[in-house]
Amino acid sequence: MPVVDTPAHPMPAADDALRALAPVMAPLVQLLLAAGIDYTRLAAELKPVFIEQARVELLRTGQRDTDSALSTLSGVHRKDVREWRENGLRGRIAQELSISSQVFARWVQDPLYRDRRKRPRPLPRLGPQPSFDTLARSVTRDVHPYSVLSDLLRLGLVQVQVVKGQEMVVPHRDGFVPPPGSREILELFSANLADHAWAAVGNLRGQGPRLEQSVFAEGITAESAEALGALARKLWADARSAMIAEATRRYDADLHRNDATCRIRFGTYFWSQNSAEDSTSTDTAAQGGHREDL
Repeated sequence: MPVVDTPAHPMPAADDALRALAPVMAPLVQLLLAAGIDYTRLAAELKPVFIEQARVELLRTGQRDTDSALSTLSGVHRKDVREWRENGLRGRIAQELSISSQVFARWVQDPLYRDRRKRPRPLPRLGPQPSFDTLARSVTRDVHPYSVLSDLLRLGLVQVQVVKGQEMVVPHRDGFVPPPGSREILELFSANLADHAWAAVGNLRGQGPRLEQSVFAEGITAESAEALGALARKLWADARSAMIAEATRRYDADLHRNDATCRIRFGTYFWSQNSAEDSTSTDTAAQGGHREDL
């Protein structure tokens, strides 16, 4: 019989875990329904996720990842486990940042393309460094800078203005904020929410401590909520600038090191809700945590 280590920290009861997940799943189910994805489609897509994470859990505890063990732990039928092992994860899409996202990220992080306040600054469309042309080519030479610019214009993330006869590419003052429904905002949604969940689950399982906290207030007016939202955006802008500066410095220092294999995400969010107007949402829906998001 395999020897399984006793968890250092007790896990919550199954019923308690399911009750805790219900308000977490509510906004995700709302998104799925709005996108035309019903329960049957979701259940089919969750099969490989359950198998994959069951395999991680078996290996973590020193057990063999046989088809029977995977089926027993995940609850997925053995024939589906066998098909997953033979054919891989069907329908899974590799998470790759779009070229537009990568270019805007370089714009935000590279001191060459930022102003004195460490914000991405307007750039001449053409010409030597620093220009939008050199910025785009520093990220990729497979896509022409004009195509990258066209995509950023489509997303509403930049404007082209003529200043003293020269075309200038002016970034959106709020940074990379893709429009609702775009592929780019879906990428950010997936990456941010996934890492936030990993941080929270890690703390729950005693794998931390990781930063995952929030400030919660209720019994305030809509005007107060709006004022607190403005304060949250200001605090985030300050923290974001400081983190980008330090992350850039450390990235440059760690470049080409063989042990430079880690990644981080640091971020924040703000959510307000008028419970008097929205009686369909649970009281706990707005109580999340501090998301690690860069």
